[in-house]
Amino acid sequence: MRKLLIPTIAALIFIGGLVSLLLPFIPLGWLLIALSSLLMAPYFKVMRKFIGWLATIDKTGFVEKAGEKASHLYEWAGDPKRAEELKTIIEENSKDDGQKTAREE
Repeated sequence: MRKLLIPTIAALIFIGGLVSLLLPFIPLGWLLIALSSLLMAPYFKVMRKFIGWLATIDKTGFVEKAGEKASHLYEWAGDPKRAEELKTIIEENSKDDGQKTAREE
């Protein structure tokens, strides 16, 4: 039962983000969409790419910290497989550019 809790919450957050994008006096649309994408990244490839892109452009480490908290949420929900998927998505994309170029060579 708890395994369905996270996708349900993520879907509601995504709908809230879309609604707040339409209402100009609520400036939380993109934040809510990014949060729901983080929660849905283990389920959808499009969300994985979006979170990967956010992790590569993030220089503060905010996406990495949020990914760790989301993976703890998956572990709490009893879904360790998705928690590990989310950790690997964040780790693969949050490396420094110098490390990526050394790995590619």
